[in-house]
Amino acid sequence: MAAKSNQNVVTEDAGKSTTVTRKEPRYKIEKLRENSMQLFGVTVSTFDGAMYGHKETEMTIKEAKAVIDKWLGRKG
Repeated sequence: MAAKSNQNVVTEDAGKSTTVTRKEPRYKIEKLRENSMQLFGVTVSTFDGAMYGHKETEMTIKEAKAVIDKWLGRKG
């Protein structure tokens, strides 16, 4: 899966502190759907129901999981 990332990482080298920003990977909705059982433990039809009405073409795994959990009434 193609991914874009964003996370802050702080490293210390010889007493200097450096912050590097990395984005959390974003994946096409179709790829998340294809891998819904492995990623979220839900069927493709459950994934489709949870994503119904969402206009995003890409999401992070964390964002997609939050949408699915909300749709299923789970507390995440």
